[in-house]
Amino acid sequence: MVRRPRMVHRPRAVERFPALASSPEAGAAQRGESSLRGVVDRCRPPAAVVSSRPKPDASLIPAPASSPSSPLGRSNGVGLEGAMRQVQMENIHPLRLRLLLEIERSGSISAAADACGIAQPSASMHLRTLETAIGQRLVSRNGRGSSLTAAGKVVASHAARALATLDTMRRALDALDGRNAAELAVAACLTPSVVLLPRILRQLSDRYPGINIRLRTLPSESVVRDVVRGDAGIGIAGEVPTAEPLVRRQILVDDLVGIAPAGLIRFDRGCVSLGELARHTLLVGGEGSSTRTVTERCLARAGYGPAHVCVFDSYSAITSAVADGLGVSFVSRLLVREQVERGELIAFRVSGVERMARPVHIVQPAARELTPEDVAFMALLDEAPWYRGGSVAAGCS
Repeated sequence: MVRRPRMVHRPRAVERFPALASSPEAGAAQRGESSLRGVVDRCRPPAAVVSSRPKPDASLIPAPASSPSSPLGRSNGVGLEGAMRQVQMENIHPLRLRLLLEIERSGSISAAADACGIAQPSASMHLRTLETAIGQRLVSRNGRGSSLTAAGKVVASHAARALATLDTMRRALDALDGRNAAELAVAACLTPSVVLLPRILRQLSDRYPGINIRLRTLPSESVVRDVVRGDAGIGIAGEVPTAEPLVRRQILVDDLVGIAPAGLIRFDRGCVSLGELARHTLLVGGEGSSTRTVTERCLARAGYGPAHVCVFDSYSAITSAVADGLGVSFVSRLLVREQVERGELIAFRVSGVERMARPVHIVQPAARELTPEDVAFMALLDEAPWYRGGSVAAGCS
């Protein structure tokens, strides 16, 4: 019976102990190993095929940490944390910053994705990448939507200025090629947007027919946010506290007056008492409205607290609801002047309540230069005969 040699692979033992190579067992192992190598060699691709593969570019391979070319191994005073922060900054893409701003605006990742023109799964991926790059959680998700965390609000504030700077750069580059279409982007609260700006915008269009005009009507708080983000070059807003670097210039003092339908409210010597006012539902605007801010502050100083409150997101809806007898409200005198003249509404002031005066400002970003369109618009604002009439009802103290 012929014993078949066992295939034992002990190359290191043979190399380290040459004397064993002459033994019968070692010879059999070598023969078996040679046979196995022959099979492997027949399965191996030709040398020409292997050598034809391109070698990777050494410049694209990350250097090890100990390599002198590695940013983590340089002795330039930048530690590991600083070097990693530099790498993470590469993941802060303008699209991801815009996505964060849209989440702040809409309160929804899905709506933000639609505004940015991407799918929701892609938006979630971009958001996770941005959070990893920043190193903090930026968005808080709940059953009703999404909102920015404290860190997210800080990033959004800086993101708005960064995107505005990039937009300015794009406009300047387009101007070199003569490709930029002149555009005026204005955000304004309701009263200027409805009462004051139409005439000015018509004059601007007549003088400069090539200018495209984009006007957004928003609460004052949203106007300021649009200007900070760069969505609007000029804003016209009421009283809104903000820590953002903005340039403000007052252009108007807007008087607020009480409004009610004829026959709903009783007057005492031309004014309405706080007791009579408390009998009726108070209609106010939404959060971020400077009209609501001034109204609540002045009434609170007089000791008034409404028994019932209805909140609307539109002062046009408020004036319609007041005309139908739902309650009373306080709005800009300019906004309801025609309805008061037609007798559809009664304007009044409240005894013991200070004059409700709302300053209206032009708002501009501090770090952004005015475009020629902005300059032309501002010039027309300065020429405009702003309405600055007296009180609607005098004699209240």
